Amino acid sequence: MPISNTKKSSNTVRSMVKEQYKDIANSASALKKLPTTPAEGWIRSIRKALDMSGAQLASKLNLSRNRISVLERREVDGDITIKQLTEIAHQLGCDLTYALVPKKDINQALEERAEQLAKMRLATNSQNMLLESQSLTPQKKAFLLEELKKEFLQAGGRALWKTNKGETEA
Repeated sequence: MPISNTKKSSNTVRSMVKEQYKDIANSASALKKLPTTPAEGWIRSIRKALDMSGAQLASKLNLSRNRISVLERREVDGDITIKQLTEIAHQLGCDLTYALVPKKDINQALEERAEQLAKMRLATNSQNMLLESQSLTPQKKAFLLEELKKEFLQAGGRALWKTNKGETEA
């Protein structure tokens, strides 16, 4: 197989895999409708709903009652491991659902990042042109902005998420 076809095939597969990952990430947006964590945490709330004492849960997990109390506080403080939550959920007859839920559609996030970088590059280039007594019309700036966005999107992750000097993290 010629090299150009191999590279084209590799890029096609890479593009398809990226789209699959985007679909996975975007599917988590359905989880935004889940209830908020109870003030006492899920462990204590489910345990109480089941009318189970801390000592009874401790016995199921081969832990002390004090350790259950500590784990319940750690959950509220956000200092419990996923493994611990999984084991406790199992003993409470629950499933643990774990997900990172994007605040916005992944394609929108990529577009916004590409636009942010394009504006930064355009501002730098415009400043250099101004020093050379050249300037761009608003139409040419808009055209260049769109072209730069396309370049960043086509270049992908390494170009999009490279931290630039003077850039603040969002």
